[in-house]
Amino acid sequence: MKRLTLALACVALGLATAACPGRRPEPKPAAAATPRPGNGWNVLLLTIDTLRADHLGAYGYRRKTSPTLDALAARGALFEQAYSFWPKTRGSFVMIHTGRHPSLNGYSKHHPMLLDFNPTLASVLAEAGYATAAVVDNPNVAASLGYAKGFASYRETWEEKELATEMDRTRAITAAGVSYLEKAPAGKPFFLWLHYVNPHAPYDPPAPHDQAFMDTESKQGPVLKVVSGFHGGVPMQWAMPGKRKLSEYVALYDGEIATVDAEVAKVLQALERSPHASRTLIVVTSDHGESLGENDYYFDHGEDVFDPSLRVPLLVVAPGAPAGVRVPALASTLDVVPTVLDAVKVSYPPDLAGRSLLGAASGGTAPGRERLHAQNDRNLSATFDVATKVVATPGESGQRFELYAREPGSADERRVSRERADDLRAWRREMELFLEARDKEWLTTRRKVEGRSGEEKVSPEACEKLKALGYVIAGCS
Repeated sequence: MKRLTLALACVALGLATAACPGRRPEPKPAAAATPRPGNGWNVLLLTIDTLRADHLGAYGYRRKTSPTLDALAARGALFEQAYSFWPKTRGSFVMIHTGRHPSLNGYSKHHPMLLDFNPTLASVLAEAGYATAAVVDNPNVAASLGYAKGFASYRETWEEKELATEMDRTRAITAAGVSYLEKAPAGKPFFLWLHYVNPHAPYDPPAPHDQAFMDTESKQGPVLKVVSGFHGGVPMQWAMPGKRKLSEYVALYDGEIATVDAEVAKVLQALERSPHASRTLIVVTSDHGESLGENDYYFDHGEDVFDPSLRVPLLVVAPGAPAGVRVPALASTLDVVPTVLDAVKVSYPPDLAGRSLLGAASGGTAPGRERLHAQNDRNLSATFDVATKVVATPGESGQRFELYAREPGSADERRVSRERADDLRAWRREMELFLEARDKEWLTTRRKVEGRSGEEKVSPEACEKLKALGYVIAGCS
């Protein structure tokens, strides 16, 4: 498969391209449309890869992994039941940036990318007169895969050979974010997206966080085998010398959270020092969670549609909104686009699947939503509320449906198909209605997708980084 070197944005956001030797400039975007009405609020979107909500203090976790995010939650709104629509990075960020179901945005195993016919949060804001910039770490959101649409500056840290380690890239994201906030002019609103890959496996936090949670608890619990794959024990590629207990790996995962939390602190401090603080909307979320042994699935995500992979944090801090709001209503990563655009008073693009959460974040009424849906790369689907979930798994003879009871405050989901056969029939019908509606949408979307290449265009540098994160990508030798 043909490899194309990914376009690189300037190392220091805001510097001229000529000041960045060896870096190719991004193609100039088409002339912006007449800006639509807006209130001029800035937008800071912070996404933290593979972050489980239930491992943050603000969500009740027993360890002090997240003092920065906990303090941020206390300043604004925390959504207690927020879920990724697609528990894998590529698909998840297509949903986050478009606010559309795959049946309308065209994401599939044949086109695992953000297709260019979609308006994105960045492109809509750019048309409204916003300066747009992103600094990201994870080649699954490469510009060559469409994720840079709408961004005037899109920095792909894995392409920079001087950033040899994950922590090098993590610190570079923070430094670039701080620099951007310090230099952004006060007269033009901005949209800044920072994406950290921590705490994605392998779990290898730097000191002092590598030992921060190696307490008595971390030495207890089951000893794991080293295995090939993600079931039955520690995946071979993640195994660390002398560490065989599940609790040790959980402690290291928590250390990775503490690491990125400290980096986020520097960005938020820079925002507070800037003239933009009182006019900036802050949104923090993740693309998906992580399975830490639940359902015999270790240190990975996206293979199933259970809560460890689906449940994510969602924090929204809006200028002038009340502090300490906790919202129990169901929320989805599909809600990011409508929530941001509602907050900044910029018109929505058509066909959004999500709903604005601004009212709830401001202490008002949450969307009247009874249930959520999720899908994944393996064609599994889930429909659920706070207490019950139905999962459809494809098979040779058609879909197999199973009903699960969801336990409040727990990542465990207990199969109850036999005991609650009537409920299973009712929930199955809810899911069938959802899938039927999506199938009808695909009839229209398929015409937009036909003839477009589904080729995965990743550079050699991106291939190496994807391998290090445990991905097997077509075209990576």
